[in-house]
Amino acid sequence: MHWLDWTIVVVMLVFIIATALSTKKYMLSVADFLSANRCAGKYLLGVADGISGLGAVSIIALFEMNYKAGFTASWWKLMLLPVGVIIASTGWVQYRFRQTRAMTMAQFFEIRYSRSFRVSAGIMGYISGIINFGIFPAVGGRFFQYFCGFPTYVVDIGVKIDLVYGAIMAALLLVSLWFTFMGGQIAVMVTDFIQGMFVNAVFVLLGIYMLFFLFDWQTIIDAAIQFAPEEASLINPMKTSGTDNFNVTYFLIAAFASCYGFMAWQGSQGYFSSARSPHDARMGRVVGQLRNITQTLPLALLPVCAFAFLHHPDFADSAQRAHQILAGVESEQIRSQLTVTVASREFLPIGIVGLFAAVMMTAFISTHDTYLHSWGSIFVQDIVLPLRQNLTGDSIVSPEKHIRWLRYSTFGVCLFIFLFSLLFSQQQDILMFFALTGTIYLGWAGSCIIGGLYWKRGTAAGAWAATVSGVLLAVVGWFLTYNWEMSQALLAEFTPGMWATWTKSWPELLGDKCPITAQVLYFWTIVTTIAVYIVSSLIHGESFDMDRLLHRGQYAVEEGAERAPEPRRGWAIFGMGKDFSTGDRVLFVGSYSYIFLFFAAFLIGTIYMLSTEISDAAWGEFWWWFCIVILLMTAAITVWVSLGGIRNLRELFHMLDSVKRDEADDGTVVGHESLADLHLREEQGGSG
Repeated sequence: MHWLDWTIVVVMLVFIIATALSTKKYMLSVADFLSANRCAGKYLLGVADGISGLGAVSIIALFEMNYKAGFTASWWKLMLLPVGVIIASTGWVQYRFRQTRAMTMAQFFEIRYSRSFRVSAGIMGYISGIINFGIFPAVGGRFFQYFCGFPTYVVDIGVKIDLVYGAIMAALLLVSLWFTFMGGQIAVMVTDFIQGMFVNAVFVLLGIYMLFFLFDWQTIIDAAIQFAPEEASLINPMKTSGTDNFNVTYFLIAAFASCYGFMAWQGSQGYFSSARSPHDARMGRVVGQLRNITQTLPLALLPVCAFAFLHHPDFADSAQRAHQILAGVESEQIRSQLTVTVASREFLPIGIVGLFAAVMMTAFISTHDTYLHSWGSIFVQDIVLPLRQNLTGDSIVSPEKHIRWLRYSTFGVCLFIFLFSLLFSQQQDILMFFALTGTIYLGWAGSCIIGGLYWKRGTAAGAWAATVSGVLLAVVGWFLTYNWEMSQALLAEFTPGMWATWTKSWPELLGDKCPITAQVLYFWTIVTTIAVYIVSSLIHGESFDMDRLLHRGQYAVEEGAERAPEPRRGWAIFGMGKDFSTGDRVLFVGSYSYIFLFFAAFLIGTIYMLSTEISDAAWGEFWWWFCIVILLMTAAITVWVSLGGIRNLRELFHMLDSVKRDEADDGTVVGHESLADLHLREEQGGSG
């Protein structure tokens, strides 16, 4: 890269390191490390959680998807908008989880079900999480190696290892690890917020540059029309039956799973418990949903520009180097991941290259420090400490030792993902890998979370039954995906009659890969575990005290708990109570307004194109105006949430200066109740 590009990257890195250092003095307790002592406001939460969920690996995954699906992915994702915003505005799962005052989801599982279930859920979530996390450094490391022009230096020690690639991963991981060590969730959240503001601002600049200065729009559309396969259109949503992995079925399942599995994934669990109140948790989720707008334009438009660059005759000479680099990548799967990266490096100018590299660096760090913090914390909080409590009967660990264990665990996660990335050979699209690995936990966790928070008849037996069935189905899906030829051989040997029927009726099953995608396997696992949870719970017929779980009535332990009632359901969710400030009302109404407009466009457009054929030229014009609207909304949202987040940042530091630390607030559960809540009730003179 040019020296100007490197200057942009270095300045951004120095700034976030200085920011992390400034948080060190506030990290004084286990609750500080795990949950920023529950002092975060809505804008700080929404922006920080939004960038932690983006990540370099997510950007590359979306590049990979949008290079294959183009703008059609953006069309089908519009059906997800109502799900996300309604979930956020109703406080679905988020509000009740914050009412439980649990620091991790597995801690809630112990409060609601049992300690043994907490440990088992912690183990399954941990295994699923770190395997899923295992490819993050690899994807980010390859991006920087190819985008920044670093050389390769391969050595063979029984397995081939690229030392340069390994060094890039190690350097970036060490920065992320240091942030986590420095201030726990406080440092993670504050630095993520700074990085989130930067990424949003750069995305506005990138959108302006790509729309008005990069390529002629008609050239982009011509390339999409002429060179994309007929049934894998980049612009016409009705012609996507041939789109590999990412057709309409993928997005329909995603819409269903986003409701079922909301908050189940624990990669950013520190944010689940960091809000200063249930209302702030709810509104923080509303702010976080705005990333569906701010992150749309560059992540959809850049892959389409890359497709035009690599295929259109006008760019044949300038694209030659990109084709040569991609031809030198042996693995077809890795080549797919690198296509947009290599192409964009050839057509983006000096300065824009530096800004985009800085975005990817901050996205890498923000996701890795968040995930390192989460999985490191989960291993200690939900596996080590409950097992120790069972073995010794002692629920007390000194804060110093507790924090030291959390840091050791975080380092262990860091070491694992580095080695996994260095040695693992990826065979699937990134999003398919996520679906496959996530099913080990997500396939059943949603049943236990929703049932535990909303249904007093949900039982530990139901949770165990859902877990066992979900894990078994996930293991079967993993085996089928990575051992399809062996699976066919086993079927032919042990069920010859069934195999003969299959080979006659469905010859396509004889292909070289499993014909059922990881996303479809995930869906059927969900459906099965829901049924198993409900039936098993009804058989046992127990009833749980939900007021005690949610700290309602006589069990209230937080000031204002009775004055901020739980969000209503049905049409009443549009009502805004006394806990809504003027800014909350604007945010709430604005969220519903943009949802209504975009979803109405989706419904009307889908109905119209089912009855009338729309030309590719018309779709090209539609996507131009779509990009303009998204760009304007991104600019407005960036200003709004940045100002609110800066105010919340000042409030966070003020609260951390004055908040009373409780050594018992460390995630320990005694008799279906948090030890910290028992202490609070004793101090307030309540009997419980």
